[in-house]
Amino acid sequence: MILQCSNAGEECNAGEDFELLHDERYGNCFMFKPEPHNLYAKGTGSSNGLTLTMFTEQSEYLSVYGQDSAAVVTIAPHNNLPFPTESGFFAKPGTVTSVALVEARVDRQQPPYGNCTNKNIDDIHGMLLHSTANHSYSVVMCETACLQHVMADYCGCTDTGTEETPHCRYLNRTEVMCSQLIRYLYQLDLLPCDCPPPCSETRYTMTISQSQWPSDVYLQNLLKVIKNKNPKTKIINDMQSARSNLVRLEVYFETLNYQYTSEHPAYTWTDLLSDIGGTLGLYIGLSLMTVFEIIRFIMVIIKEVLNSKKKVVHPIV
Repeated sequence: MILQCSNAGEECNAGEDFELLHDERYGNCFMFKPEPHNLYAKGTGSSNGLTLTMFTEQSEYLSVYGQDSAAVVTIAPHNNLPFPTESGFFAKPGTVTSVALVEARVDRQQPPYGNCTNKNIDDIHGMLLHSTANHSYSVVMCETACLQHVMADYCGCTDTGTEETPHCRYLNRTEVMCSQLIRYLYQLDLLPCDCPPPCSETRYTMTISQSQWPSDVYLQNLLKVIKNKNPKTKIINDMQSARSNLVRLEVYFETLNYQYTSEHPAYTWTDLLSDIGGTLGLYIGLSLMTVFEIIRFIMVIIKEVLNSKKKVVHPIV
């Protein structure tokens, strides 16, 4: 599928720099996982980002399942699992799709101020087809795992298929109807899934643009390069077949700055105690000096009462 790949101007290896994943809807997917020293962007613009040329192989599409011809792209932090069905967008054949990214980081508050969680991957239901050992918790991952868990309980099968639960069979009417019902309930948010947002999260704001590709003058040079990469590209021999089967993708950072959003308690216990003390001091005058003044005043009254009892009254003769 991947005919050309470059990262920050350097050629990357389609076999070593990509991890093969399986999606229940789109089948085989490729996740870009470069060497650790290539994880960081050194500049902005397409020349400092990831550039891919992909082959859609329309000749192998099935009439029922091949209604769309495009590459589904998902962009996520390097330690998050991609979910193309939930968060993917289409890169159209015959175009170069440019994706400019702006990073956004969010820190949320835990209860009682918020509802975020620091859940570990092991805390969610282990119903995902691919391993989650080296990935971080996300809401989509939790919800997907919960969906498969409920489906396994009620239908005896899952969309993904695991070692413990078989894949739902398309020719089994009962399993198909059961899985569709569970998915319908999932869309209505009626499943018992507890998936709060993570306390720390990184996400990307995307600006997507497209232009026609390849150009007339670039076509012949492109055909020479790709036919050496994959023998199946021999069916591409003119502009029409090239624009029907080839997808160009550019992903890069629009800016190296990032947006940071942090939640802070608006009212803490310290603020509450301070306000109570201030209110008491304002309305009652209950301060240390006032307490001493009240005690002194009581002692003076007691003294005056005692002295008045000792006075002797002499009648006037």
